Amino acid sequence: MQKSVRTRLNFILFFTFVFTSIFAHAQSTPPAPPPNAPTEKLVYEEAEEGGGTAVKLLNAEPNKKRIRRHLNLIAGMKHDEEISIPELPLTYKGGGVELLDLQRIKGTDTFRILPTKVGNGIVTIHNKKTGQILVELRVDIRDQTIEKTLREIQALLADIEGIEYKIVNNRIILDGFVLLPKDLKRIGQVIGQFAEGGASNISSLVSLSPLAKKKIVEYIARDINNPEITVSSIGDFIKLEGFVNSVEEKNRINDVVLLYLPDIVTEKGQENLRNVTMADRKPQTDVGAYVINLIQVRKAEDKVEPPPKMIQVVIHVVEYAERYLKSFNFTFSPSLRNLGEAQTQGQANAPGSISELASIVDNLLPKLNWARTHGYVRLLDTASLLTQDKTPSASLTRGFSVNNGTTTVAGGAFNTQQFNLSLTLSSPTIKSERSELVETGITVATQAQTPNGAQGLSFSPTTNVTTKVSIRSRQSAAIAGIISKKSENQFGGPTGAGAIVTLNHGKSFTKNSSNYVLFVTPIIKSSASAGVEQVKKKFRFKD
Repeated sequence: MQKSVRTRLNFILFFTFVFTSIFAHAQSTPPAPPPNAPTEKLVYEEAEEGGGTAVKLLNAEPNKKRIRRHLNLIAGMKHDEEISIPELPLTYKGGGVELLDLQRIKGTDTFRILPTKVGNGIVTIHNKKTGQILVELRVDIRDQTIEKTLREIQALLADIEGIEYKIVNNRIILDGFVLLPKDLKRIGQVIGQFAEGGASNISSLVSLSPLAKKKIVEYIARDINNPEITVSSIGDFIKLEGFVNSVEEKNRINDVVLLYLPDIVTEKGQENLRNVTMADRKPQTDVGAYVINLIQVRKAEDKVEPPPKMIQVVIHVVEYAERYLKSFNFTFSPSLRNLGEAQTQGQANAPGSISELASIVDNLLPKLNWARTHGYVRLLDTASLLTQDKTPSASLTRGFSVNNGTTTVAGGAFNTQQFNLSLTLSSPTIKSERSELVETGITVATQAQTPNGAQGLSFSPTTNVTTKVSIRSRQSAAIAGIISKKSENQFGGPTGAGAIVTLNHGKSFTKNSSNYVLFVTPIIKSSASAGVEQVKKKFRFKD
């Protein structure tokens, strides 16, 4: 029974395997087309990947981070380059091997390179055992003739700033910007001299700097000196805008612009200056076309005369007085003072009587006096007066007090002395608005309070300055100065009256010096309120 069951199972498994093989072969094999069916061309042909060169396995170490250098060398001139690599057996390879000879100085990290040919290439230094690349050198070897020509050009153009000298593809290239057109002419003349000698490997790319036109515009605006006129630069053109009161003023401004306008420079290829060409300046013809004058003349009813400008005159009075006293006195003058007669025995005028005379010795001890005093007075006073242009007269008076260096007998406090400062301006006038020159008459007087007998105290003139000066606005001038020095020496001393013996020796030295300087600074202002904000800020005024 068991045997028949086992036989049936084997039979079932056999038929299952046979049917599975037949079904798999039917699915993998495409059906054959009918004999009359048209043939189709396959878009992608199936093929196995293969071909090419097999990658070989290299028994070596991978390259690590290498040292890279770019060297500009001259053929025939040795060059020492310091490269920090281990002292190992080395080899150098690459496309630039035939251009140079490479050696290492023993015991150092310095490599000596001797260029032998003109050219450029890459040289790599390897570890001889492992083949690892340690250094990569990119060399550019030039001829000695180019270096010589470059040095000569640099010497001839040394006075011109802004030029950059380069060597590109065995050619000398001059690049950069210059400020003046005459510098471009100079560069073209120098290059032309070398071109006549057969050196055709020199080119110039130097052009006029954009800052040049900006500087020219600043000078034009400063010379015009009219706040209602605006001068601007747009490319190669200069534009003028604003309003004036007359046609003559408009023509004057146009002439000033033509005076400052330089030669016109445009970028264009040429013989020596291959990137620029110049048009010589011809007033009223070619150059005038580069000035765009948009200034308008006011009508008669629109003309308004500007108000007179204000002139502020600042006076600085500087006084310094110094006093020095040193004295020494030695006195020895003893004297006798009689006290009268006294009777000691018997009656007065009697026979056998004895009388006595008594006296006192004064100033028996010597006297020694020594003293030294030093004092000074420093005075800095500032007066400022604001007035209109061409005003007939303006004045200012101010009083102040200082210590006079003496003390009272009782309290020892310093005595004060009263001073008065007066400033008078006579016809301050702006002589030239362009140069801002101010002409004015100045009278400065300082008065000191001095005793005047029974009348008490009065003022007497001490220093008076009267002059007429011309000073530029915001510039100071020292218009007056006095220097006084006085020294006095005294020796000995008075003889004591009635002294038995007189020994007197003394010396006194006195030195007085004083300085007086007067500074004047005029300032032209458009209105009286100009600068008042700074005064408010200084004294912390609030509106």
